[in-house]
Amino acid sequence: MTDKKAVPKSSAEEKPAAPASNSPYQLDNAQVLKACKALLKYVTEKKTESTKSKKPNLLEDPENPTPVTIWLNLTMKKLPTDTKRLKPARIILPHPLRNPQTTTICLIVKDPQRAYKDLIAATPSLSAVVKRVIGVSKLRAKFKSFESRRLLADSYDLFLADDRVICMLPATLGKSFYSRSMKIPIPLSVSPEERLQSEVDSCLKATYFRLNAAASSSLRVGLSTFTPEMVRENISAVVERVVEGGKGVGKVGVPGGWKGLRGLHLKSPDSAALPLWLAEQLYEGSDVLRGGEREELASKEAIKKVEVNERRKKRKMKKRQAMVSKKQEQ
Repeated sequence: MTDKKAVPKSSAEEKPAAPASNSPYQLDNAQVLKACKALLKYVTEKKTESTKSKKPNLLEDPENPTPVTIWLNLTMKKLPTDTKRLKPARIILPHPLRNPQTTTICLIVKDPQRAYKDLIAATPSLSAVVKRVIGVSKLRAKFKSFESRRLLADSYDLFLADDRVICMLPATLGKSFYSRSMKIPIPLSVSPEERLQSEVDSCLKATYFRLNAAASSSLRVGLSTFTPEMVRENISAVVERVVEGGKGVGKVGVPGGWKGLRGLHLKSPDSAALPLWLAEQLYEGSDVLRGGEREELASKEAIKKVEVNERRKKRKMKKRQAMVSKKQEQ
């Protein structure tokens, strides 16, 4: 008999993959990748059908078409009540959504603006992307009309704003900017001025999670030009920061983490939402009323109604007495 030669095992066979955790509070990478493939396939087919059935868009560059944005929707069990959580959270993605070589930036700063203009002009890497610097006073004086604001919004791909003046911009810029999520100014820290380079780089590599005062929020995690693996890696980075409370988010993440989350879905602007993760329990033990608590709450509500009615009666009586006293004086 011939001797059987030993077949060398590959590294994958020598080290079997670690078993996945049975915890329900984690993403299933296989499910996420499957959803990414299905959504990107749908976007590609939809775009092919639209180009065949409709007239071509003359404003779009045929060699560099605008990619479709992929969104991650987060649905929560409770409405966020902490206003500090409503501040946008910057999340660095492994695969950025913006190309630093082609993105044009308009920077809105606190007056005076000359120091920032000189700094950007002296830094070639900054002047290559930051095409314009506007102070708040000049912004108010020069862009008063709706048409001028709309032209400004269409002139640049990204708007960055000093975090010291970000609260003034909604009243100054209006619907021309804040009705479109892509044009809402992104806050960054420009003090000290040496941080401007790193802040601009971070903004180009990041997506922003804006926790709404509602049960759901959305953020951009990919483009139709990405591969399914790239979208999956971006989703994992977002979930690690926003849901699992990773470094750099602080109080801006989902209240309660995984236990406060109802579901994660992936979608494009015109597609159905594909489920990535769904909560097994919609309510926690503290949210369910125990025996006798319902009657106790009902009695408290009844007492409040009686107190409110009594206050209204007292106010009406005071008004009547004041009217009577005025008539007697006349």
